[in-house]
Amino acid sequence: MKEKKRILFVMHLPPPIHGASMMGKYTHDSELLNTIFDCKYINLSASSNLEEVGHISIKKFIFMITNLKNVITTVIRFKPDICYVTPTSWGWAFYRDFLLIQLLKWTGVKIILHFHNKASKTWVSKYYNKILLKIFFKKVKIILLGKELYAEKAPFIDEDNVFYCPNGIPAAIKTKINLDKKSERTHFLFLSNMMEEKGIYILLKACSILKKRKYTFQCDFIGKWKDVTEVDFLQNIVSHNLEDNVTAHGPKYGSEKAIFFEHADVFVFPTYYQSETFGLVLLEAMDYSLPCLSTVNGAIPSVITEGVTGYCLPQKDVDALVDRMIWMIEHPNERKIMGEVGNRRFEEQFTLKKYEEHLIDIFCDLAQDSDV
Repeated sequence: MKEKKRILFVMHLPPPIHGASMMGKYTHDSELLNTIFDCKYINLSASSNLEEVGHISIKKFIFMITNLKNVITTVIRFKPDICYVTPTSWGWAFYRDFLLIQLLKWTGVKIILHFHNKASKTWVSKYYNKILLKIFFKKVKIILLGKELYAEKAPFIDEDNVFYCPNGIPAAIKTKINLDKKSERTHFLFLSNMMEEKGIYILLKACSILKKRKYTFQCDFIGKWKDVTEVDFLQNIVSHNLEDNVTAHGPKYGSEKAIFFEHADVFVFPTYYQSETFGLVLLEAMDYSLPCLSTVNGAIPSVITEGVTGYCLPQKDVDALVDRMIWMIEHPNERKIMGEVGNRRFEEQFTLKKYEEHLIDIFCDLAQDSDV
């Protein structure tokens, strides 16, 4: 019997819950990956909640030292054929991961880096960071979520050393409830952390314009309160005279969240978040056959097929968002077809099984590649 290739996964796992940690959990729990390969896992997450992300502390410093020792000891004992790491692209966490990757290079193991984040352009522009990035990307392969994300890495690594692997999620179990989609109101849905950079005030301004133009609609905001507080948001609803059109529901999970997806007509995600790379929530919306309105940010244009499954709009462009929301209101049949096409695209390209298959293909290619 052929010996399985050994892979050491050093990656983010929940908590906290964010895109990278959720993909880490899906990878960790993959029966397919764990059957084909001999896998070991080390958690790279130094934060226990989202509020700690990006902040330095003594606890994190101790975690870093302990984790470095754990990783190197595991490499020596486990002797993996491949070491898979999900690094941070910038900030103090990059310096931590830089040290880790250089130590791994010293062991001679093949390294592949899977990026679920972007770097700050200001941070990358600093000359000392450019020097570190050139060293960082030597003798490694990388995985990006979409071709749109390569431009940031292009000065430091040749595209021959890049794999592309879109995220995938488990298909939702639909409740099959009988919904009245003939309501005069078009139901828009926003679901993400309640952060200004996720575009919530852009969407609120768009809703205000829709109301002034006498359109009939409902917009539901779902998500955990972050830099935008519930008090501030509710005050904005009142100031825009949107009490009858906009409702903030706070965080919803599981079946409660599913109800909002099933009642929605259109999903709206006008993000201009600097670290946005993919938007897993867009995949959830496509799974529920919703047409999507989002922005040109990260790899989002590789998720939404322009004019077919939705629209990618310029960031912070309220007028463009209003225009597309009006189109969705005035074209109920066309938007329904958009959602159905999006659902087929989800099933063909963005399921968890597709993600697992992409990763397996990458690992098999890498295991046979001696030029790493």
